[in-house]
Amino acid sequence: MTRIISITLCSLTALALGTSCGDSEDRDVVVEGQAGRLGGKPNIVMVTVDTLRADHLSAYGHSRETSPHLERLADQGVLFEAAFSTMGTTLPAHLSIMTGLYPHQHGYVANHGAMSGGFQSGESRRAIAEILASDGYTTAAFVSGPTVSKVTGLDAGFQHWDQHEFDKLQSLSSTSRHSSVTTDRAVAWLEAGPEEPFFLWVHYWDPHEPNIPPAPYGGQFPKGSIEEQLIEDRKIRPEVLLERFDDEELARLFHPDWGREGGDIELPPIDHDAVVDLLNRYDSDVYATDVALGRLMDCLEEQGLFDDSILVFTSDHGQALGQHDWLEHGRIQSENVHVPLVIHFPGEVIQQPLRVEDVVSVVDILPTIMARLGTDSARELLTQASGEDIFSGEYLRRFAFSQRSVRERDWELGEDTDGLKFGLTTSRWKYYHRPDGADELYDLSTDSGELIDVAAEHPEVMETLERHVLAILSRRPFTPEARQGPESEELKRFRETLGKIGYTGE
Repeated sequence: MTRIISITLCSLTALALGTSCGDSEDRDVVVEGQAGRLGGKPNIVMVTVDTLRADHLSAYGHSRETSPHLERLADQGVLFEAAFSTMGTTLPAHLSIMTGLYPHQHGYVANHGAMSGGFQSGESRRAIAEILASDGYTTAAFVSGPTVSKVTGLDAGFQHWDQHEFDKLQSLSSTSRHSSVTTDRAVAWLEAGPEEPFFLWVHYWDPHEPNIPPAPYGGQFPKGSIEEQLIEDRKIRPEVLLERFDDEELARLFHPDWGREGGDIELPPIDHDAVVDLLNRYDSDVYATDVALGRLMDCLEEQGLFDDSILVFTSDHGQALGQHDWLEHGRIQSENVHVPLVIHFPGEVIQQPLRVEDVVSVVDILPTIMARLGTDSARELLTQASGEDIFSGEYLRRFAFSQRSVRERDWELGEDTDGLKFGLTTSRWKYYHRPDGADELYDLSTDSGELIDVAAEHPEVMETLERHVLAILSRRPFTPEARQGPESEELKRFRETLGKIGYTGE
């Protein structure tokens, strides 16, 4: 039976954040949320999936069976029910996962930040692969999409790097590869017998638009009643989407084959049926990704590696899919920052399976992993990270911090696009801080869809949460280095690619 625990301790601040300190019959005492250290150096496998919102996984309650293999992993590990990303954007979120730092600390607050130079490590800003490599680990990465390619600097510390290459920027679909291809390459590397210990990162792209699930997954989820309920519950309005976005942006979501053959954009009707089709294609891509995860897990088991490895599964961000009158990501409502997080630990370091209810952040992944190792390099990363070891027995943070992507696009309409915006999620509240505008507050206990702003009714909660946001922003902010220089051919190509997928405003 899967145990459900609350791993945090009680404080006055916790009460202000709308959380509870009382035990219930299905909760264990806090000390059982602790975990010990592992002897030696276990292999570490990290799987990140681009654009995967947690609530479209059956492991997280989705009524479609989209993630049977993730459920298999959760049955042997720890599933975090309330994990949140630092940003709804790929590169900044992945850097937070890899460094344990918030975007304003590692220095990348939009994908296009890499156009003036990729991530460069420095004091108190090192990536996990660098630290593990210095500690004797073999490091390898297999990535599927353009915004995690080598030009971004995410290759820091990886001795073996395998990314999708394409000759011609013909369409959005040409910029990435399917999870089956990436898995083929990662499995081949594992079967070749890499020197242990190793750190393996596998990145999948499938749930990202344009959502063209290949055979046999294209018809995995035909039209049914579930889409009708989702559209109603999420207040998705096709007519507003048609007004808000231009033809090129609409084509990325609703006309997935656009760009393959060139020519003018010929959009289908942007109506109820178009949203149904989008939801079905998205779920089919989620299922295809889960199949790839299953193959990777099977390989680890066949090679005798699974039981003694730390295996992490998470996502950089979600996808709006029409919710809040939005189509893609970049924003920080729950559909864009609530991400899956499942970790399998080897041995008896912690009793598994386990479900953790408390709010955690992707910046907590690294310290939670590295604290199990107990090496000098692990201690270095624990000092660097803004995240915390969730299983230290002293985990006190009751919230997850997120920042809206910093980018301006002429076609992007709406009140949510001007100026900075920061979010804080607790077990009850979702708070938005705008330095140049009115703050917002939503009571998730009665309004999980974030539709009714109750800021005026809870001034004390607003004051408490604003203090937390300002404290985070003042902590070790990154001062941009002089990365700007002559634009290389690689950077020019990267800029063209970002333009094709809508990340530069061009």
